Amino acid sequence: MTNPVDGSNVHSDWVTVLTTVPSLPLPPNSERIAFETERLIIRPLAEDDLPALYELRTQPEVMRNTKAAVIDPSIDFTRERLTPFLTPNDARTFNCAICSREAGDNKLIGIGGVHIFHSDFGWPELGYMFSSAHWGKGFATEFVRGFVQLYSKLPRPDTPQPLRVTRGTLPADLAAKAGPGTDEKGDYDMEALARTVTANTVVVDEKLTAIVTVRNNESNRVVTKSGFKVFMQFVEEDRRMPGSGLDITLNVYEFLPSKKASE
Repeated sequence: MTNPVDGSNVHSDWVTVLTTVPSLPLPPNSERIAFETERLIIRPLAEDDLPALYELRTQPEVMRNTKAAVIDPSIDFTRERLTPFLTPNDARTFNCAICSREAGDNKLIGIGGVHIFHSDFGWPELGYMFSSAHWGKGFATEFVRGFVQLYSKLPRPDTPQPLRVTRGTLPADLAAKAGPGTDEKGDYDMEALARTVTANTVVVDEKLTAIVTVRNNESNRVVTKSGFKVFMQFVEEDRRMPGSGLDITLNVYEFLPSKKASE
């Protein structure tokens, strides 16, 4: 891993690659089966989860480690955060309710999964949050290990398909072969993507990414214990204090589903 780079540069230089990320549209929530780990139930989200999600998203200690960095101002605001994971939007998201098996009440104690399949780097991105009452019990590691099993089993194309990603997320040898890039993220419409494929388009292993601040020691341990590896660091202004001029360093992790499945 290299030294941290300027955050203003890591989201530029977009190239088209061929890879095998999960096929969109995804199976709808109605067809997704709850997955149980030793202590958790990982299930599809539902409209009834709104009160518990609002309770979660109004805990300052929880939200300070999110991109928003502040609590939700109202339950209507939380409803807008939940809607992308409900029908018909579930065709493009894979976020889950995390419940305690011991409690037996099906109430979420956390939420996690792939909230966006085309992140700021182009790759699917993992995220999660737990109620602070359930911190320090190993639930996050248990969830991530369970979730990547679910994620790895999602339908994928038989042959690699085009995807727009930033050059910095590619292995050095493939980044050099990927041909000229642009500053534009581009269109994720499959027909438009197909038109960007050239003789220089490289085939790469798919990856699931996760972005964690360096100072969030617990989350860094969670993703590392779950099979993720750091491949990049970048520095940007701390979003919790806009205009302060204070910087924050972030680790960018990758999990390779195809490599994990072959082990």
